[in-house]
Order: sequence, then C-alpha cells, then structure tokens
Amino acid sequence: MSATLKILALLLVAAAAAPPPIEFNDINQLIKALEMPGTFMNDKFNSKPQKVRMSKWRVTDCGMPSDPVKINGTLMPDPLNINDQISGSFNVTSMVMVSSPLKAEVTIMKKVGSTMVKIPCVSNLGSCNYDDLCSLIPLQPGEPCPSPLSDYNIPCMCPFKMGSYVLPAQSFYLPSGILPSWLVTGEYHGKAMLSSNGKSLACRELTMSVVSS
Repeated sequence: MSATLKILALLLVAAAAAPPPIEFNDINQLIKALEMPGTFMNDKFNSKPQKVRMSKWRVTDCGMPSDPVKINGTLMPDPLNINDQISGSFNVTSMVMVSSPLKAEVTIMKKVGSTMVKIPCVSNLGSCNYDDLCSLIPLQPGEPCPSPLSDYNIPCMCPFKMGSYVLPAQSFYLPSGILPSWLVTGEYHGKAMLSSNGKSLACRELTMSVVSS
C-alpha cells in the first residue's frame, strides 16, 4: 500500500451529535459485536469484499484557525468504486517546517444501530496513534519521490519545508488490496489530528458511506 493511499484510508470522522461510543480493546470482541445479523453484508468480518462502493464524502477542517498546516483535497467520482479508476488532487499549505517526530492521532468509528463503535488499531490501521509518520514513509534517504509527486516538486520525506504544494487532479487505479478488512458496509466517521513536539499542526474530519458485497 502506498503512503498516499495509507493517508487517504486513515482520514475518516465522528458526527457532532453522535451518542457516546463503545470502545473495544480486543478485536475479537469487536468482531462478535459487528457480526450481528444485518450489520454487514459480508458473511465473515475478515473476508475481503469483492466489490466496494464509497459515497457521501464530507470532509471538514476540525483544527484551530491558528493551526499552521492547511490540507484540502478532492476524490472523484462520488460514489467511488474500488477496483476502478478514480481522480484525486490535493493542496497543502504549511506556514512552518514540518519535521520528525510527526505524530498522528486517528479515530475511526462505525455506526452499529444507534451506537458509534470505535474501530481498534489492527496492523497499523484503524483508531491508531502514530508516534512518527516520518518513520513510516516507505523511502530511503536520498531516494527520489515517485511520480506524480516529483513532477510537481512535491516533497515526500521529512522534513517538509514551509510553502504550498499543489497536486492537480490525477487519475489512478484504486485496488481492493489497499482496504483494511474491517471496511465493510456501513456509515463511517473519522478524525485525524497531526502534531509535532506537542504543537497542533492540522486536523481533518471525514464521513462516508460504504457498501460492499
């Protein structure tokens, strides 16, 4: 899974009027709860769905006006079909140099009945805390950034200099293999907060619907 797709997969978010979430620290407890009749279309929680459609994307800024990093992006079409061509773009403006450690706190919730269930962190995906995203970038020092990032002089390794970075709309194939096994039919809400050395950098929230079969 590419670093870009990992980040896209992590940006999911909580509804403001949602009831208090139920937290599961054990994945088996979560599986048992989510396998209730009518909760999912999949027969087994950990089976890969053959067809996945994601729709009703809504992305909002949950940060403070003083946060020095602003992130905007688009994904089209709506709905998105996995195993199909999609179009994506982003615009990032940073008023500070972003360096290691780059911490990310990610919370992902799924609506089960009238309750929001917190998805646990499994294999570095889900509601996870990442102490340093810089260390997760799958490149060696001095290795060039892949296209199309290199085509638009967009850096892909820490530190990231202050400035604006724009990636125009790009078409790419979204394979089902990049999806975590828990991403099955339902309503999802997520939140991702970025910080460094205790200082907030940015916060993004996202809601979406998923239908899988």
